[in-house]
Amino acid sequence: MNRHVGSRLAMGGWLLAVWLLLWGRVDGATLVGGIAAVLVAYRVTRLPAVPVVTRVRPVRLAESALEFARDLVVSSAVIGWHALRDPGRIRGAIVEVAARSRSQVVLMTVMTSMSLRPGTLLVGVDWDRAVLRVHGMPVRDRAEADAVRDGVLHTERGLMRALVVPDDPLPDDPRTEER
Repeated sequence: MNRHVGSRLAMGGWLLAVWLLLWGRVDGATLVGGIAAVLVAYRVTRLPAVPVVTRVRPVRLAESALEFARDLVVSSAVIGWHALRDPGRIRGAIVEVAARSRSQVVLMTVMTSMSLRPGTLLVGVDWDRAVLRVHGMPVRDRAEADAVRDGVLHTERGLMRALVVPDDPLPDDPRTEER
């Protein structure tokens, strides 16, 4: 229960900070108005709780960032090569990926990472089942579709190591490999 309350307070703090940034000043009236706006927002909507990350591992996060940079270069070269060689013949596919993480923070980071890379784009998410639908290219056969899926899962595994979330399985847990 305390985690839930703390999470709601964190989301309220975030909304208040955005309110103050939008007004561009901090004074009594703006602060009271922001608190009122946050309370009304919670009353009339189902705002999500801020997902809890219990620990950030800086070395693992840096490894994920370096891997992302490498993937940007490699995927740009692959897409560029195919675009120059024969742009009309590039084929893509939508691949479903069953994520291991249930954390919205981890999944949003994975989705952002995949969408920023040339050749991949998030096209849908089933939050209840934690299934990502990713359009990947070039995909000419099952092996390349599996490579897209493996790339998403590899990115997720690295981010799960970097962003520790309660209730998420360990990224190297063999019981979660088959999901």
